[in-house]
Amino acid sequence: MTATRTVIGLSRLLVLVPVTLCATISFPDSGFNFEDSLKCNDRRSPPQTLAQCRYDSDCMENAYCWSQKACYCKEDYVVYRNRSNVFCLKVANNIEDSCVADVQCHVTFTPHSECRNNICQCSSAAHFVNGRCYESIGLGRICQTNHNCYVKDSYCVGGYCVCDHDQHSNPERTKCIKNAYLGDTCNNDYECVSENTRCMEICRCKVDYVLSEDGTRCLKAANAVGEACQENSQCREFLQNAFCENGVCTCVPEFHRRGPVCAKDVELGQICVSHNECVTQTYRDSNSIEPMNVQCLEGTCTCAKDYIMSTELGDCIRYSESGATNWQAYGILSLIVFVNVSLWILQKTTEA
Repeated sequence: MTATRTVIGLSRLLVLVPVTLCATISFPDSGFNFEDSLKCNDRRSPPQTLAQCRYDSDCMENAYCWSQKACYCKEDYVVYRNRSNVFCLKVANNIEDSCVADVQCHVTFTPHSECRNNICQCSSAAHFVNGRCYESIGLGRICQTNHNCYVKDSYCVGGYCVCDHDQHSNPERTKCIKNAYLGDTCNNDYECVSENTRCMEICRCKVDYVLSEDGTRCLKAANAVGEACQENSQCREFLQNAFCENGVCTCVPEFHRRGPVCAKDVELGQICVSHNECVTQTYRDSNSIEPMNVQCLEGTCTCAKDYIMSTELGDCIRYSESGATNWQAYGILSLIVFVNVSLWILQKTTEA
């Protein structure tokens, strides 16, 4: 803002008229236009609402008579109106300059400033930076310029206040903290940024999670055979004799699934500890732990109740399955009865 005095010739009388020039300032690099917040209406030729005049002496204090028509405030003074009077007040140039009205602060420090306790200060929702008062914007909230983001190491990115690269917000969104990855030292759980991690002096995987083979991720550990997996370690944290195959935890060779675990294969007649170990040709993997056609009896895998061993099949089958089925047996019996009755009738007929 500059001021000049233009010389105008009227007959043989020279009149020096002060002229105030004003320009609205914008800052392209910040993406914020101050046109609305730094209006120049107090530094350009003010609206003709002041007293009419012919001479400077006709005007109020700190004003001059412009073109012998109206009183305007002098350079570095601003118009202030209350209910009954109009004043020209000194514009504040420095924060904490004395004042009597907010408008004295607004010209230099933006409308986010105020006259409080007769000195210019930033409002309670603003902060002072680079000679101006900017609205204080917290982490995750909408912003217009980096100066809005008052949290240390935060910037306005994509219209929101975010922490600097390699930092993140604490849960309260009151400060930015350095990212801690798996194996890094830490003090609080929220410092650890890798998914499913917690702080135990260093960032480690949470309970029920295992470290990936490349050491960069925490994967959910499987609690039962058949659960989804990506790596073998997930099937070995809580399970034995299992590995990851085709995306699910599977029992290793010579072991079979019984309920949630893997049990060793023990065939009929071999020594066992639990009936879950016993297998036959038709009974191997099962989601249930209840005994089926085979059980561990007196330390040996034996056919269960109502089953007998078939040497030919090497399996345990129900009694009815050792010969004919129940329906077959009923049919044969019926045929025998029919034949016997027929023979008896034939015999009686012959005798007659």
